[in-house]
Amino acid sequence: MGTSRCRGESGERRAERIFFFPLRSPLSALFLALLLTACAKRPTHPNILLITLDTFRADRIGANTPNLQKLAGASVRFTNADSPVPLTLPAHCSILSGVLPLHHGVRNNGGNPFPPDRETLATLFAAAGYRTGAFVSSFVLDHRFGLQRGFDRYDDEIPRDATAEANTLEAERRGDVTVDRALAWLHETGSRPYFAWVHLYDAHAPYAPPPPYPQTYDGEIAFVDAQVGRLLAAIDRKNTIVLIVGDHGESLGEHGELTHGLLVYEATLHVPMLLAAPDAEGHEVRTPVSSIDIAPTLAQLAGLKLNRADGIALPLKGEPDAKDLYAESQYPTTFGWSALSAIRRGASKLISNRELYDLGRDPNEKTNVLANDRRTFRALDTAMLEIGKSEAAASTQTTVDEETRRKLASLGYVAPSGAPSTGNHPDPVAMTPLFRQFEEATWALNGGRPKEAIAAFTKLVAADSRNPVFRESLGRALRQTGDNEAAVRLYRESVAIAPNNADAWYNLAVALQDAGHRDEAGIAIREAIRRDDKRPETHNALGVALMSEGNAAGAEDEFRRAIALDQRNARAWNNLGNILRATNRLDDARAAYTQSSNLAPSYADPLNGAGVIDVQQDHPRDAILKFDAALRIAPNYYEAELNRGIALKMAGDDTGAADQLKRLLATLPAGPAWDQQRTAARSLLH
Repeated sequence: MGTSRCRGESGERRAERIFFFPLRSPLSALFLALLLTACAKRPTHPNILLITLDTFRADRIGANTPNLQKLAGASVRFTNADSPVPLTLPAHCSILSGVLPLHHGVRNNGGNPFPPDRETLATLFAAAGYRTGAFVSSFVLDHRFGLQRGFDRYDDEIPRDATAEANTLEAERRGDVTVDRALAWLHETGSRPYFAWVHLYDAHAPYAPPPPYPQTYDGEIAFVDAQVGRLLAAIDRKNTIVLIVGDHGESLGEHGELTHGLLVYEATLHVPMLLAAPDAEGHEVRTPVSSIDIAPTLAQLAGLKLNRADGIALPLKGEPDAKDLYAESQYPTTFGWSALSAIRRGASKLISNRELYDLGRDPNEKTNVLANDRRTFRALDTAMLEIGKSEAAASTQTTVDEETRRKLASLGYVAPSGAPSTGNHPDPVAMTPLFRQFEEATWALNGGRPKEAIAAFTKLVAADSRNPVFRESLGRALRQTGDNEAAVRLYRESVAIAPNNADAWYNLAVALQDAGHRDEAGIAIREAIRRDDKRPETHNALGVALMSEGNAAGAEDEFRRAIALDQRNARAWNNLGNILRATNRLDDARAAYTQSSNLAPSYADPLNGAGVIDVQQDHPRDAILKFDAALRIAPNYYEAELNRGIALKMAGDDTGAADQLKRLLATLPAGPAWDQQRTAARSLLH
C-alpha cells in the first residue's frame, strides 16, 4: 500500500483496504495507525517551481553560481541533459509540453504559436486544481505565442514601444524585476498548491548585468544565480519540487558561432538540469536525457499524467532507460540556408548526415569520425529518417507583424518570413563566418552605430546576394541614417529577386513612404497586402497612404483593420485618433489616443494628438502639459514644439510663445520635409 494509493483512491476503496487488515492485536492496530499517519503527512499535491535559465551553458554551474551549486548538491543532477532546439520559444514549448518541435510545430522564434490543442504543464496543473503563475523575461515568450494557456497569471508585462526606430524597443526585462513579480505571487495566501514557472533571460547577449557584476557572460550568469537564490529562499522546500533547466546554451565562439540558434553542437544544446524533490537524494544521472522529459516527470511526481508527450518520466533513483535524443534548428532557413538536425545515441551523435562525433572521447566535437565508423553512421542515419517521417504537418504560418520583427531584431533574432525558398541551400556550418559577421553588424546597429553596421551589411549582401535577411538588415540600417533613397534601391532589388514575398513588398513600401514617394508607396503597400493581408502594420501603412490621398473613410477602415488584427497596436490606435480628430469626432479621437498611450507609455504621438484636441476645445493649459510630456519622451518632436507655441499663445503667454517658436526655427533641420512647420512658426511670430 504505497503513497500513490493513499493519494489516489476514493474513500470507499480506502475503507475496503482498511477492513482488509484484521485488527486482532495491538501491534497490528499500531501498524495500521502508523501507516495512515504516514499517508496523511505526505502532501497530496506538492508545489512545483520550474525555473528556466535562458542561454545558460551546462558548464557554468560552479564557484560563480553558489546558489545553484548548493542546490545541485541536494538534487538529482542530469549531467548529460540536452535541449531539442537552440532557440528560446520552441525550447520552452518543448519544456512545458514534453513534445519535440517537429511534432508541436513551433520551430522558430516569432512564428506560429504553440497549438491550442496540445496539453502543457499549465493546462494539466490548472485542471488538477493548482494555482498557476508564469513570469517571463523576454518578448520571445509573449502570450501571443500560445504558452499562456492554463496560467491564472501570465506576467509578460514588458512595456511596448510604438516608435518607428527599429531597435530601441524594450523586448526584455531584468531578472530581478521578474523575480519581484514572482515572489509577490508566491506570497499570496491560499490553500491550493501552486505551479510556478519563472523565466530568467539575462544571460542572453548582449551581456550587460547591473553593477557590480562584470559586463560579461559570466557576469550575467552570476546575476542570474543571485535571482535563483532569492526564489529558493522564499519557498517551503519540504513541500516543493524544484526543477531548474537551461533552455539552451551559448557557443561563445565555439565552432565559429558567437551566440546560438544556427548550429546544433553541444555548446548550445547541452544544458544544466537539476531536480530537487522532498523525497529525492542528491546524485548524478549520466544517462543522456532531454528537456522534453521535464513535463512528464513533473506531472508524474504530482500524481498526474501528461498525454501525447514524446518525453519520458525520469526516476528519482537510479538511471533512466536509454533512448535516442533528437535536436534540430530550422533557424538557418530564415537566411535561405539548409536546416540542421541531430540525433544522439549514448555518446554517439550524428549531425545532418555529415558529421559524426564520439562525445565520450570528444565532448567538444572537434573530430568528425563519420568516415571511420560507418556502422554507427548507418544506424543513426536510419533512426534520423524514422524520426523525420513523424514530422507533423506544417502548421499555418502566423503573420509576423512589424512590432514582432523589430523586437526580435532588438534581441538579435530574425523573424521567420514564411516564404518558401527554392534551389540548393548552403550548409549553415560553411556559412558560420557570415553569420558571425551578421551578429556583429546587428549589435552595431542595435548599439546606435548604423554607419558601422552599413559597412558590414554591405559586405554581407555582396557575399550572399540572395540572402533576404542581409538585404533587409542593410535596408533597415540605411533608413536609420535617413538614406531612404538607397534603401529604396535595395528593396527594389529584393522585390525583383522574390516578387511573391510579402516582406519584400512591405519593406519597399515603408522605404518609399519615408522617401516621400507616396504614390508608388501606395502601390507597393497594396502589393504587400495582396500577398499577405494578415499583417497589422501593412494595413496601418495603407491607412497612412490613404490619409495623404485625402481618403479619410478608407484610412479609418485600414486603421481599424490593423487594430482588429492586433488590439495592442499603439501606432494604429494613434493613427485612428488622428483620422477621428481630422473628421471632428473629438471624443472618439481622445479615447483612441488614451488607448494608444496606455499601451505604449513611452510613445509621444498620442500625447501630442490629445494636446491638439485640448487646443481645439480651448483648454490650452491642459494642452501644454501634454505637449511637455511628449517632448520629454521625444525632445526633437518638432510638431509638438510648434503646437506648444500655439497653446502658449492661446493661454496669453505671448513671450513664452515667441521664445518657443524661435527655438523651433533655430533647431528645425534644413530641407523640404520640415517646410510646413517652418512656415507655420514664422507666420505665428509675425
